[in-house]
Amino acid sequence: MSIGSLAAVAGVSLAGKLAAAESKTKWQPVSDRKIKVGIVGYGVCKFGAAFGFQDHPNVEVVAVSDLFPERCSGLMKACRCDKSYESLEKLVEDPSIEAVFVATDAPSHARHCANVVKHGKHVMCAVPATFGSVADGEMLLEAVQKSGKKYMMAETSTFHADLWAMRQVYRAGGFGKLIYSEGEYYHYSVGQIGSYKNWRVGVPPQWYPTHSNAYYVGVTGQRFTAVSCTGFLGDKDSYKPGKNAYENPYANEMAMFRTSEGGASRMNVCWGTQGAHGEIGRVFGQKGCMRGMDYSGSMKDLPNLARPALPPGVRAGGHGGSHGRLTNEFISAILEDRQPTTDIYEALAMTVPGIIAHQSAVKGGELLEIPQYPRPKKA
Repeated sequence: MSIGSLAAVAGVSLAGKLAAAESKTKWQPVSDRKIKVGIVGYGVCKFGAAFGFQDHPNVEVVAVSDLFPERCSGLMKACRCDKSYESLEKLVEDPSIEAVFVATDAPSHARHCANVVKHGKHVMCAVPATFGSVADGEMLLEAVQKSGKKYMMAETSTFHADLWAMRQVYRAGGFGKLIYSEGEYYHYSVGQIGSYKNWRVGVPPQWYPTHSNAYYVGVTGQRFTAVSCTGFLGDKDSYKPGKNAYENPYANEMAMFRTSEGGASRMNVCWGTQGAHGEIGRVFGQKGCMRGMDYSGSMKDLPNLARPALPPGVRAGGHGGSHGRLTNEFISAILEDRQPTTDIYEALAMTVPGIIAHQSAVKGGELLEIPQYPRPKKA
């Protein structure tokens, strides 16, 4: 029985069949053109090389950059590139570069991406789109709109096998409207993860919300409209008074969102839960539900749930096999002249609600409205 004709029996597990189907799919090139790409950032996570741009058949990595010379040298070697610049600001002035992957520190994402598109280049950026600032997110939105260039946030959850499947089922009507959904991002560490200028020290969890928020926004394309958030006091030194630059006491934040469909979503971002790690979500609709890769509902013939095939030589990579697929989606969007899956509107819809959620937590769970950024209607 193929994935496209699975009988909708309570508790049907799609994981095995999905894996088998994906192993048989073949990548179909849309062009033989190579996009000239610049890559910026090779810090603790080494994301600059982790997403496989250097291996994509439609990419030529022409230049890289990192503020630290030894990291820049490492990125050059990893990307098999012989040109580097001392900063993003220098790299974006290179007229040969068509697109840039921004893998810099989170506080700089909005500013860096705005600079890239202002120089007439497409941009893919690590999460989040904006770091704790609604104003910076709106600045980025304006820059992208004026530039006419592609912007994509590399939200890894959107290419997890379960979320991708949920999106296809939702679009095919297998859930109806979602009554309730859950997303969780847990990242416990014994020590403090290194970061440029220590930006990770004491960071409010809901300022890094997209891995969990994607389990509603990325599934449905709908929006969060209001939020009440509970913060749980951290037990690490970095969350004690005066120990972080954000004056943030919460290592865990649990947000309850109202949705544009009239339902609710509970989205957790927690740094202090031992024994829990990673991203996962569940969706419950009028006609069906999914918990991970288990579908229950009224739809008798499910759509094709296999994720897009990877180009030869491009590895699926980390975060649930999402890295290579995110790169392929970005490059394909440029070649096909379409918007990528997580464009600027989806990116802000996943990011800004977390900023408002943290504000709610600080105010004792007060219900707060969330700014909306509607996609312009086509003429």
